[in-house]
Amino acid sequence: MTNHELVSLPIFELSKKIKSKELSVTELIQSTLEQIERLNPKINAFITVCSEEATKSAILLDKEIQNSIYRGPLHGIPIGIKDIIDCEGIKTTFGSSMYTENISKEDAECSRRLKEAGAIIIGKCNTHEFAMGSTNKNPHYGPCKNPWDVTRVPAGSSGGSGASVAAHMCPGTLGTDTGGSVRGPAAICGTIGLKPTYGLISLRGVHPNATSLDHVGTLTRNAKDSAIILQSIAGYDPKDSSSVNIPIPNYIDEIEKDISQFRLIHCPDLIQTEIDSEIFSSFENSLKILQDLGAKIETVNCPIASEINKYRKPIADAELLSVHRENLEKSPEKFGEDVLERLENAKYASIDLYIEACKQKVIIRRKMEEFLQGFDAIVLPGYPCVAAPIETTMAEVNGKKVPFMGLSRDLTGPYNFVGFPAISVPSGFSKKEKLPMAIQIVGMPYSEAHILRIANAYESVTPEIRNIKPVL
Repeated sequence: MTNHELVSLPIFELSKKIKSKELSVTELIQSTLEQIERLNPKINAFITVCSEEATKSAILLDKEIQNSIYRGPLHGIPIGIKDIIDCEGIKTTFGSSMYTENISKEDAECSRRLKEAGAIIIGKCNTHEFAMGSTNKNPHYGPCKNPWDVTRVPAGSSGGSGASVAAHMCPGTLGTDTGGSVRGPAAICGTIGLKPTYGLISLRGVHPNATSLDHVGTLTRNAKDSAIILQSIAGYDPKDSSSVNIPIPNYIDEIEKDISQFRLIHCPDLIQTEIDSEIFSSFENSLKILQDLGAKIETVNCPIASEINKYRKPIADAELLSVHRENLEKSPEKFGEDVLERLENAKYASIDLYIEACKQKVIIRRKMEEFLQGFDAIVLPGYPCVAAPIETTMAEVNGKKVPFMGLSRDLTGPYNFVGFPAISVPSGFSKKEKLPMAIQIVGMPYSEAHILRIANAYESVTPEIRNIKPVL
């Protein structure tokens, strides 16, 4: 097997080869590091590459295999980590000029669980500065580039996490999602991006953006791999105030079941931004595909659709400002231009509006649960447009030039506000630019097994989408 073939294998296939001793962890890590060395200068997906640490871990994990110790499907699998998530002894910059030499003293809980499951941290992925934007045009570490067209953005803020997976620099990564920052890079880079239910994955050791909207999520090349990573990191953390103590189902076993009895919602009210016509056509075709799989698609109006985004922004602004207020007062010149502008605008968030928004958030979440009662998921377009040029960061939507920054927030942000799980799934490529398009699937709280099942079923009948690879 060539190096290119090896690094292109999904986690679920790599894990079988490692378990059977057909493939050594050391061989896999060496091939992955060679792929990163070859492609990172072009893509800039990693701020830090953990070559020495990963190689040492590989040797230890190979010894475990030789001694018949197998930790599970992540044993020896290289995983990238967004550079706002702590990994002990490794630099965590938050994509900022202020923390260029910040070495994490301990693992974030999600990093610790990955390691415990046998995963190897291969590097820290490029991010929009402080995870505060959707272009990943980082002024301090350079822009991350889209593997499908290196003149285009990968979206953000988890742009490095999405680009590294799409470029086969690693089979899976962790990102974070406050308004769409996992699902956006997944949609724009052609990968699977899962944002679980709020509280399902611990936020301890993750640099906050807007604490009550933040989620850790996964980026992979298929739904099965998302289930494998989620299985290892989901679960209660008593040291994290946002963590929820619920039983964790077996996502891996559930994913293969069919969706023939599922009821899915198409809700035009929740598509609160203009969608490019080609992407909307792809979305409509996806609904037909899901229907052919046996799912029942129902067009339903959402009576509270207009309320969600109205109350999301006051919370995002107030919590964001609280995190950065001290640095903003002491060293405003150390922030990038777009991030500084966003923080300055956040100063207008009033405490009265924030308190009211927090109250409404609880009520709206309950109403959304009522709205989804009896249904299995909502299906939506994944992103309003394809990737914008890095130079201008101006997207094209139905022939009009519009700023790419924040363009998807009204489409993806509502599910951070209510904390529902959502997954972005590739749905094809645009005819003109040959760039990825996607759909988004949203479920009831803690229904990750259901939305992963829908994503897996959709993948199973659209192999032509996943068989296309970026040429790098």
